[in-house]
Parts: sequence; C-alpha cells; structure tokens
Amino acid sequence: MRKPIQAVAFSLLLVVAGCGGGDERGNLSSLPPCGGAVELTALPLAQGDFTSVVPLGNLSPSDHTLPTEHHYFVLPLDPANPDRAQQVPVLAAARGTVVEVEDVEHVNRGFHDYDLTLGVCRDFSVHYGHLSQISEALRAELGTPTRCDTYTTGGNTYRRCQYRLHGEVAAGEELGRAGGNPEQYALDLGAKDYRREQNAYANPARYRNEATFLLYAVSPLDYLTPELQDVVDPKMGDFEGNRRTREPLHGQIAYDVAGTAMGNWFREGEPFFPEDPHLALVKDNVDAGLYAISAGTSLGALAGRVVRFSPEASGSVNRPFEQVTPGGTYCYPTEQPGTTTPVGRVLLRLQDSGRLQAEFQPGKRCSEALQFVSAAVFVR
Repeated sequence: MRKPIQAVAFSLLLVVAGCGGGDERGNLSSLPPCGGAVELTALPLAQGDFTSVVPLGNLSPSDHTLPTEHHYFVLPLDPANPDRAQQVPVLAAARGTVVEVEDVEHVNRGFHDYDLTLGVCRDFSVHYGHLSQISEALRAELGTPTRCDTYTTGGNTYRRCQYRLHGEVAAGEELGRAGGNPEQYALDLGAKDYRREQNAYANPARYRNEATFLLYAVSPLDYLTPELQDVVDPKMGDFEGNRRTREPLHGQIAYDVAGTAMGNWFREGEPFFPEDPHLALVKDNVDAGLYAISAGTSLGALAGRVVRFSPEASGSVNRPFEQVTPGGTYCYPTEQPGTTTPVGRVLLRLQDSGRLQAEFQPGKRCSEALQFVSAAVFVR
C-alpha cells in the first residue's frame, strides 16, 4: 500500500458553486464560439516550477470528501522557508479572457489568496486556484465585487468575494504568482467543457440542481498540445513521488455505478455543499488498483480519514464497491499501517439502489458479527 498523501490544508476551489454562486456559463457568453478542437498551448507553470501533478479525484476529507475535480501542481519548497512553497509565476494556458477573479480571505489564518477563471471560448474555461498574488493588470480591473459569501468547511472559515472581468490575455502571459502562503503547497488547475455533459452520476438530477459544474469538469491536461503532455504526464502522481500509470492517466472524478455502493453518497438531509458530512466509496487517484473510503464527519472518529485497501473478489470483507448490491452487509478493516487512522471496521449495507447504511465501529474486527449499532444513512 502506498504512503498516504501528507496532510496539507486545501480550501475548496468552487464550494460556493453549490450555494448559489456565480453563473460561469453566463460569464463566458460574450466569448467567441469554440468551433473545432480546443487546444491549450502553454503550461500553467514553467517546467521547472512544479515537481508533480496530482491526478483528478484526490481525496482530502472532510472539505474534499468527494473526488476533487481539479489537479494540484505541486510547487517546490522555498529554501529559505521550508514550511512554505516557493513563489513562482502562474501563466495563461491559452489565449483567452479572464472572466472572473475570486478574492478568498482565510479568516482563521489571516491571509488572502485568489482563484480565477480563464475563458478560452464560449463553452470552455480553465480554473486556477490558490494564487498568492494576481497581476497588476488584473488587479486594476477588479472594481466592485458582484457578491461576497462567508462559509465554513474543514473547520476553517472563508470569506469569498467574486469580481466579473473581461481581461484579455495571451497564451503564456503571467496571471499572478502561486506559493508563499502558509499551508498552500500547490496550484489548483481544473477545466470545464460545456459542449456536453462529461461525467455520469447515478442521480444526475442532484448534480444539475446543486453542483452543475461537476457534470462538465474535465482534465485541462487532456487539451494540452502533445509536446506539453509529454512534459506533464511523467510527473502525474502524488506529493511523495508515487506515480499514476493506469488510464485514464489524468485521473477521474465520477465513479458512480447505479444499483451498487460504488461512488458518491450524501448524508441524508444534508445539502451538497459543504462536502463535510458526505461519503465517497471510490478508487485511489494515484494507485487505481486500490479502493478508498473517504470519510466525512458522519463516520465518527474516522472523520477526515481515507481508508485504502486491495479488493477481494469474494466474501464480505473488502469487496469492490461495485459488487456491493442491496441485501448484504460488508466489512472493511480500517487499519492503515504507518498512519494514525483509528483501528476498527466500516460496515456497509445497501438498502436499495439509492440508500446506504454506513458505520465506523472502533476496535471491532470483521471476524465478529456484522451488526450495525448506530448507522448513518446516505442517499444518492
């Protein structure tokens, strides 16, 4: 089993999208149509300014309980301040228009960072998260925010203000800088392709109503020129240098298999955002041969942990989630050598295609009777 990703604090890139945030497609409406194939002709960072690229689908509960829809471009550490990343220029991946900037105040921690949206054409956008600075040209265009929201996730409070812009940029032009802020060791990079729904879920209505952007999320790396893909693909992996080798090489976020336990689950009665109360039963985004339980705050002492395991083809222990169907109770030991994950077991029972019972039982083994005591209920 690979080492777990080091504990790094990440704020949500698009959490307010599920809480009535700005209409990104509306922001793109003034841009020219996409026409043929979309191509990104520049990397977001210079080749020597990132050490690895984390595939889509990273799990970092409780704020990222569900598979994350963006990459992390991991920055080199600052030699003069090794508990922070080195500050490096952030570059436009294509010629386009910066249509939105979000100024995010980390209320608990006392600093700001910035997210921005680069519209490449009317139906395609690239998203940057955790810039420590934006360029003077973009700052001069900010004006008055269109809205501000305050929210709490992962135990931290954020105030996010959105600004509409129409700042044209060239491919490779500097947008700002990443690195230098506490506990931010990566630049986030994601993309949306609105020409069709890109990701399938067991209950798509929930996503259309509460998190439309996830239906259209894609890897921006799939749109790079072949020469640039040859630069990033060998770096596809985690913070510790473990590499992803299975296709899709750039990762995935949608794992739902209807009628089974595989995929995303939402604590009954809770909204889509924040993700903290929810549960993901998916695969590891680096070693796709491993399955993963991403536990939000609804599984007691297991909250904020990821339990990875190699699947068993038969029996009731460590069965692949797509083989967990209504009727049986299945058991997953939580011991993760080399970590502080609480030892015990997770019990799962699919009541029907859209309703799941789950419970973490500390100190229990799968050889004991598989009985629920106080199960949490999740729905699609």
